Amino acid sequence: MKQASDLEEPLSRPSARGRKSAWLIPGGLLCLFIVTAFAGRLIKKETLRASFGGADSLVENPVQGGVFRYPLLENMRTLDPAKAIFSTDVMLVQQLYDGLTAFDEHLNIVPALAKFWEISPDGKTYTFELRDDVRFHNGRKVTAEDCVFSFERLLMRGLNDHNYSYFSRIEGAEDFRAGRADRVKGLEALGESEFRITFVTPFVPALSVLSMYSSKILPKEELLAQGDSFFKAPIGTGAFQFSRWIEPSEDAGVPMLDEVYQGIRLEANLQYFEGRPHLDAVVFRAAWNVPGYKGVSRPFNEVADCFETNWVDSYADWVAVEAEHFLALRYLYFPNSVPPYDNAKVRLAINYALDKRSFLDAHRVTAGTAAASSVVPPGIPGFIPKESHYGRDLAKARELMAEAGYPGGKGLPPLELPVLPRNIYSSDPGSVARDSCLVSCLKEVGVEVKLVEMDGVIDFDMPRFRDRAFLRIQIRHADFPDPDNFLRPLFHSQGHMNTFGYKNRQVDKLLDQVWSETSYTKRNELYHKIEEIVLLDSPIIPTDYGRLRYLLRPNVRGFKLTPLGAAYIQMKNIWLAKEGRETKVEH
Repeated sequence: MKQASDLEEPLSRPSARGRKSAWLIPGGLLCLFIVTAFAGRLIKKETLRASFGGADSLVENPVQGGVFRYPLLENMRTLDPAKAIFSTDVMLVQQLYDGLTAFDEHLNIVPALAKFWEISPDGKTYTFELRDDVRFHNGRKVTAEDCVFSFERLLMRGLNDHNYSYFSRIEGAEDFRAGRADRVKGLEALGESEFRITFVTPFVPALSVLSMYSSKILPKEELLAQGDSFFKAPIGTGAFQFSRWIEPSEDAGVPMLDEVYQGIRLEANLQYFEGRPHLDAVVFRAAWNVPGYKGVSRPFNEVADCFETNWVDSYADWVAVEAEHFLALRYLYFPNSVPPYDNAKVRLAINYALDKRSFLDAHRVTAGTAAASSVVPPGIPGFIPKESHYGRDLAKARELMAEAGYPGGKGLPPLELPVLPRNIYSSDPGSVARDSCLVSCLKEVGVEVKLVEMDGVIDFDMPRFRDRAFLRIQIRHADFPDPDNFLRPLFHSQGHMNTFGYKNRQVDKLLDQVWSETSYTKRNELYHKIEEIVLLDSPIIPTDYGRLRYLLRPNVRGFKLTPLGAAYIQMKNIWLAKEGRETKVEH
């Protein structure tokens, strides 16, 4: 999953889920689905409010009503689960639709539209029994044919391309995608309420993949009848249903981008199978276009994105909340195919040269954030990442540079660091200081870094940029809690986030092998081996794991963060205490 900051931008630009159910798992695979529960720790700025972090019922009884207003710091692009890859779109998808299974706040896999499931002894076949009480927003019952249709969509060319690899192991997926078959052999409706999915080999992450945002169940008849226009006013099963786009006639400040109004109102689904949400409605509205916007929302919102805490003090009466774990990896990278940065020794030397602590502390946004020592973030249940022992070692960096044929950096072409135009760039002293730290660190081992002014978002795939050694920044957010969800997208030669051109046949082979591995111990051993190879090859420079922080109005309750990030915030759990309900709201 991406955020707006995942676009190729100049480095210095600030980066803008109580049912009684059962499910069956064969004993041989049981350990693979046992997860370590840990809650997102929510911290009040001055005192801990017991009603946060899931203890609301111990202090206050939730009340119904009110409108929760959420500011969007990136563009809305689509309400189609098969096309959603950016966090704003994923957050909306999470409210409108449900999958067969879901992640709870502790990353456990729990039933959603499926009331239980069975896994065959060979680990290839998953059979789901659908709930009897689930209806789409138009009142129609969800059927197994809707499930077949929804997963077939994920296999079509042009849809779900970013996550297709996780569904490609469904039996018959490749033939269907290539147009050699009209149906997918591994997707079956066994009756109105029984759905079966079969994989070509045992597929350990299957339930996690079925819990991610792409795997939502859509109404077959309605979507086929309306085509793409369906998503202008979509119908799902989620806790909230589409009400309307917020147009300029309602809010003159709402922009339109790529024919999509950047404001939307969702209203409570009164027939939701888990019970109606506490809120009457949720309003999402663009904040990035508000004049003078400084990283926090307008006063009319109930929440402020607090990833940039520069302005926290001006919201002193609001509640600061932070997730204890955040499954993300921020990293620097350069094109691995552009000489001499195609040399692993040169890349490793740069890894040794960077003082990550100083680099992070140079900017208030990342000051105090833990420096990354692995390519898989800590906090994935049942998995301990393989840490590097690099740290900063200038002697080792110089030694590697000499071994690579560039003693003291002699003969080494410079790296280019994209930055915003000077008048904008200079207004952010944190970015200036961070970039200066980077330039200084690399200079000590003979690597020159040139700052290159760029105007706006850059397409680095354009021919004129393709062969230039740009140093760029990126962040990877987990789609589901599994080491595969970092290692495969980033380091498989066909990984959709491998934009730096890293290729290692052994890494590809191990990643392909581990997918069919059912031994918990063997699986972790393979992932650790992949990590070791990647750390030595140094295709990227891991800097930190990010932080998930927000500011809330004091009357907000039930706002729960999960390690999967902001996109997985469940609005159905939120309610407003009396003081907020008296606040004049936007309609």
